[in-house]
Amino acid sequence: MSPFRLAFSLSFAALTLAVALPAVAQAPETDRSEVEAKKKAQEEKEKAKAAAVVQESEAARESREAQEKKEQNAKEAVKRFAEASDAARKGQTARALALLEAAAALDPFRHEFPLNVATVAEALKQPEVEFRALTAAQILLKRVLGQIGDSPKKPEYEAQLKKAENRLAELRLDGKLATGTIRLFSDPKSCEIFLDGVYVGQGEGVIETLTGTRKAETRCPGFYDYEQFVNVRVGDPTSATIKPKPVPYFGRLIVKVDQTEGVITFLDDVPIEQRLADKPTNDGKISGKGTKAEPYQLAARKWIIRFAKEGYDRWHRRIEIRRDETVAVEARLEALADTDDNAAPASATRQTAPRK
Repeated sequence: MSPFRLAFSLSFAALTLAVALPAVAQAPETDRSEVEAKKKAQEEKEKAKAAAVVQESEAARESREAQEKKEQNAKEAVKRFAEASDAARKGQTARALALLEAAAALDPFRHEFPLNVATVAEALKQPEVEFRALTAAQILLKRVLGQIGDSPKKPEYEAQLKKAENRLAELRLDGKLATGTIRLFSDPKSCEIFLDGVYVGQGEGVIETLTGTRKAETRCPGFYDYEQFVNVRVGDPTSATIKPKPVPYFGRLIVKVDQTEGVITFLDDVPIEQRLADKPTNDGKISGKGTKAEPYQLAARKWIIRFAKEGYDRWHRRIEIRRDETVAVEARLEALADTDDNAAPASATRQTAPRK
């Protein structure tokens, strides 16, 4: 067999979907009302379930979509791996390597992909590619071993890890590669960290890599994907902290004031229309008893809202705008000469904002 003809094994999990169809028996005439009541109750239950999906929070949606993307990428990675196996059987080793690297990039959490990349790279005498693949497999195998406990497959994974570490030692002794170690941190800790597309860890991780300029990345819900370049030197441990920018989230504010004219609404001591308008205005006057037909859209955080009108006592409150929620602020301004102690207090209510 040619040294460039490699055999690959690919394990697939079989998915069986069982759909149970309820048997429907014809109810006696006397029980028809009971059957109709149960049917109506079931319909209401389905409607409530559908409404819950519609009202899914933005955070839950992001998390779900991120997971769906991972699963889709994993499926695509399996396809690339199958194509790589076929290319290897046909002796198309260079194509097999490219397909395996594509699979590893799509699903950087599966250790079989970099292990096979390393095998093909060794056959093609590409030590840099082999080194990167082995360091990736090393991290992933340690991750797996930390999760599986006393699984029957533990000895197999330990053997794979030992083999990868031994081969890495051989590549270092060869003297043809310049490598260094880098420790990466993310802020926040919930972010997954990658170096040149290789998974390093969540929150923090250490990896040995080739020297020079390397690309570090983070991915986590609620933050923009972020990348920065770090310089890795021989024998000089490097560390870097990656701080992705949060995605701005918004809630809504409804303002209702009992005065019809001359009221200025302030947010953090800036007139609200000036703060929110595309072009700054000189005032933030509101009319129609302070009621705005459409809610204001505000950044999700704490604000100080204040209403001011000449001849009336100043009114202010601390409010918190939360993601995807609507806060309604209702204020009654009291004239400075008004001594009515029975005046209705101002109030603030919160409701879930309808999704568009």
